[in-house]
Amino acid sequence: MNLCGLCAISVCSVFLPYAAMESLVIGYGNALRGDDGVGPRVATHLASTLSGAPVRALAIHQLLPELAEPISQAALVIFVDACVGSPPGAVAGRPLAPLDTSTLGLGHYLTPAALLAYARQWYGRCPPAHLITITGQDFGYTEQLSAPAETAVDEAVALVHRLLNLPGA
Repeated sequence: MNLCGLCAISVCSVFLPYAAMESLVIGYGNALRGDDGVGPRVATHLASTLSGAPVRALAIHQLLPELAEPISQAALVIFVDACVGSPPGAVAGRPLAPLDTSTLGLGHYLTPAALLAYARQWYGRCPPAHLITITGQDFGYTEQLSAPAETAVDEAVALVHRLLNLPGA
């Protein structure tokens, strides 16, 4: 883990210099709230296993406007987050589209679709994007994932591999 000099976010990256048109995986959530930390766990796992692949993985606490620039430079963006629902440990993926920029405002909470819109509005480019969600079971004060969320990490990693057309999917 290192610290991004622009926005002071924790960054796990595949050890490649940033290059335009590599893919970007953003796993986000609060690692101190149980299963809410499953997104960063997936990104951390990817960062440690995708050496040499044209992919950069970020494990962050929350989405910030500063991410719009690297998003605009990516070939593909995959967001990974926890969600509430059932059954616990379920992994789902869906394509994302940017929000309509006429409804955008900067606030204390950003969605992946808003970041895509900012990338298009501020930097002139919005790449294709997907959202992967993992249904959590326990969002209490703990740094441990529940058993269903822990098991789902491998399934989410495999889905990222499939979306990126990487071996091992």
